[in-house]
Amino acid sequence: MVMNILIPEMESKPSNTKDAVISILTTDWPLSLRQMFYKIRKKYNYSSSYQAVYKAVKELKEKEVLIEKDKKYMININWVKEVQSFTDIVETNYYAKEKAHNLSGLSESKQKEDLIILNFESIFDAEKYLYYFMKYHLVKSSRDKVCYCTNIEWRPIFYLRSEYNYYTRLIKKGHKFYFLCSGRTEQEDFCGKFYKSLGINFKSTNENFSNDTLLFGDFCINIFIPEDTKIKLRKFMEKKEVGLLKDVLNSKSSVKVIINKDKSLAEELKKQIIRKF
Repeated sequence: MVMNILIPEMESKPSNTKDAVISILTTDWPLSLRQMFYKIRKKYNYSSSYQAVYKAVKELKEKEVLIEKDKKYMININWVKEVQSFTDIVETNYYAKEKAHNLSGLSESKQKEDLIILNFESIFDAEKYLYYFMKYHLVKSSRDKVCYCTNIEWRPIFYLRSEYNYYTRLIKKGHKFYFLCSGRTEQEDFCGKFYKSLGINFKSTNENFSNDTLLFGDFCINIFIPEDTKIKLRKFMEKKEVGLLKDVLNSKSSVKVIINKDKSLAEELKKQIIRKF
């Protein structure tokens, strides 16, 4: 499938006939050529000829941007997914390859050989970095085992849609996930059910972790959240005050992330966690 056209701006007048065709079909479908022609002229006061619309539709169909059924046309949802996947990869690559000192919310960083130490100003800042860091590496590999141990699981509450797309794409690449959580609030039960619906192994445990741990590839990553911040976070989770939870995640708090690239260590820790399932 070829993807070599610009995405039209939804609220502005299309700059060419192809953009006009796509814009019309985002809100009204399926349409015949004649219906498209008159709707484009009426909605955008466009001066394109019927022949121009015919030519644009024909080319878009050849590029699999549009599909035809009973002489009516609609946008090919597979093309939409390809565009979404492409933009997701671009965003991931560009963000993850930024230099550490340019990252939002990063107050300090140190690097020596295969060890990176980062200090973030909030939980959200640390989470955003790790989200892109992990995705950047996992989209380039397949059939990895990803393990995550946390005291408090809150991510799907705020990232439900993006989390769904994120994990379904990685699972299609053969990655398997194993998540341990020591929290047992209703919110965390919801997160567990959400993960399991995607095919992710999720288990609640009575074990309290000194820090959150993320394992994938050759990476062993430790996330250290200050104790007073964890207490506030747990309090909001127990009271179901989700709106206030965001304030805690965004509040100033020195969150240290230690990224250790050590294949043997990562593999051993993965085995220990997977045995708990």
